[in-house]
Amino acid sequence: MPPLPRRSPLKSQLPTLAFTTNPARYKSSYKMPQDAKTDIEEGTRAYRPGRFHPVYIGDVFKDRYKVLNKIGYGVYSTVWLVRDLVPAQSGPENEFRALKVLSAECYDGMEAPIFEREILTHLRRGDRHQLGYNHVCHILDDFEHRGPNGTHVCLVFELMGETLRSFGAWFAESRLPNSVMRRFTIQLLLVLDFFHEHNVIHTVQGLFLDRIRLPDRCCDSLQDRSEEQYSVVPSTPLRRYYFNEADSRRAAEFDIALGDWGVSSWTDRHLCDLIQPVALRSPEVLIQAPWDASTDFWNLGAVVLEVFQAVRMFSGSVPPDGHYELKEHLAEIVDLFGPFPNELLERGNESLVQNLFDGDGRIKDAPPMDRSGLASEAFMPGLDQELRDEFASFLQAMMKINPADRVSAEDLLRHPWLDAL
Repeated sequence: MPPLPRRSPLKSQLPTLAFTTNPARYKSSYKMPQDAKTDIEEGTRAYRPGRFHPVYIGDVFKDRYKVLNKIGYGVYSTVWLVRDLVPAQSGPENEFRALKVLSAECYDGMEAPIFEREILTHLRRGDRHQLGYNHVCHILDDFEHRGPNGTHVCLVFELMGETLRSFGAWFAESRLPNSVMRRFTIQLLLVLDFFHEHNVIHTVQGLFLDRIRLPDRCCDSLQDRSEEQYSVVPSTPLRRYYFNEADSRRAAEFDIALGDWGVSSWTDRHLCDLIQPVALRSPEVLIQAPWDASTDFWNLGAVVLEVFQAVRMFSGSVPPDGHYELKEHLAEIVDLFGPFPNELLERGNESLVQNLFDGDGRIKDAPPMDRSGLASEAFMPGLDQELRDEFASFLQAMMKINPADRVSAEDLLRHPWLDAL
C-alpha cells in the first residue's frame, strides 16, 4: 500500500481554537458491578501464572507508588490510582498518578510481544511543539515488578479522567453537544497527525478526558490479604472529582488525550494483521488487505459518530440472534459509502473477495438495506439538517473506502464542520 503523502506536522503556529457551548443536562447510567466476585470485571480466572498480578490497596510499587484504588482494567492489564510518595518538584498537582500493571504474558510469553512501552517512550521524546503532543496520555515512568504470577511491566501515566464513551452517558440522550464534539474531534486530528509523523499507528481506541487533579483524600477499598483466592476489586470512577450536575458547563473546557496503546504498531512493523474493534475495522482490514496509518482515519470517523450521537455506524449483526457476519458488515459499508474499488479488492484476500464481491465492488446476493442516508435523523438524531449535512460530509471525507483516497489531518481540519483553520 502506498505511504501517506508527507506533510509538514501541525505546529503551534495554528490559531488558537475557541469554542462555546450551551449547558447540557446529563444523566447517570453508571452502576457499580453487582456480580459475584468471580465475575467482576477481569474475573478471578485472570489471576494465574502468566496473567494478572494481584494488586492490594496499600501496595507500594518501586518504593514510590502507593496504591489507593482501582480505576480501570482491560484484556491485558489493570489500572490503579496511586499516590507518588516522592515529592515532585513541579508541585502537589502531580501527587496522583495512574499505574498500569500489564499481565506477565505481554512481554514474556506472547508470540508477538506488544510495543506499548517502546512506542510511549518514543512519543514522549517527540516534538513538543507539535500541537498533538499535548493530547497524548504520556508515560512518566516504567519498570518491572516481580509477583507470584510472573514479571509484570508497569507503566506510570498522568492521571486522566474517564473514557470519552462513558462520559457521553452523562448528557441528555447520551449525546454530546455539537460544540464539545467539534473541540474533541479537532484535538483527535491533531494527535493523529502527531503520531503519524512519528511513525506510529494507534487504531483509535482509548479516548480519555484530560488530566485531573484530585483532593488530598481519596477513598480506599478494603481487601483481605489472607484470602486464598484473590478478590477482584471493582473499578471506581473519578468523575465526582471533576464533573457534577451543577457544573456541567465545564464540559466545554475539557480537553482529551489519546491513551490505551496496547495494540498500537509502528508504521513499518505491525503487532498483528487483524486490528481494531470489530465494528470499527476499516475496509482494508476487513478484506485482509495491507494497511497503513490511514486506517486510523476510518477508525476515528466511526468512533466520532458513536461518541457524538450514541449511534453505531456498523454492527454486522444478523437475525435471529444478532451474531456477527463479515458479509453483513461489508454490506453496511457499501450501503453508506458505495462500492469497493477494484484497486483495493485486488489487494485483499483473493478467496474472500471472490466469495463476497461482485464485479462492481458490491456484495453478492445482498438485498437492498433501504436505510436512511448518513445525514438522516436515524444516524444523527437531534441535529438540524444543515448540521447533519456538514457532519456527514466530514465523515465522508475521512472515511474513504480506498485508503489511498483518504485526506490528511490538515485537510480535515479545514472542513466546514470544524471551521478550525
